[in-house]
Amino acid sequence: MMGANMTDQDGLAQLEAERDRLLSMIAYENRPFDRSSRRFRAPAWLVMVAVAMIFVIAAVIVAGLLAGQISASGLVFSVVGLALLAYILTQRITVFGSPFFVGQILALFGGDVLALSGGDAIATPTGRPPGEAEAQQRLAECEARIMELKEGRP
Repeated sequence: MMGANMTDQDGLAQLEAERDRLLSMIAYENRPFDRSSRRFRAPAWLVMVAVAMIFVIAAVIVAGLLAGQISASGLVFSVVGLALLAYILTQRITVFGSPFFVGQILALFGGDVLALSGGDAIATPTGRPPGEAEAQQRLAECEARIMELKEGRP
């Protein structure tokens, strides 16, 4: 009887350690995105190159406007249209109970284009980290087994 009790205690300790590990893993995956944790600072030369590129593109657009090759209404339409498109593609919607970004839905239809351009494929259309459902299931099973052992039922 004493040996079975020690085995149950060892099993209980292992299950509690597994539960703590699963809780830690789930909490890590669900942590809020914190910009202060990323201390990436672009090198000064990269910032200067980006600023120079912006000025060159702006100069080409102004030259095109002055030469009559680009219409002012076309430029305004392009800028407003691209800004609106960027806004729409970043909106989260719910389809059949699963949250999606509008851009993800379009990427599902244009996956070949993303693959050719070197873009990353979308791992989960639900927006949940891969393996989260399995981790939640394992956590529930672990909690149930812990309760059984604490109540003394085999």
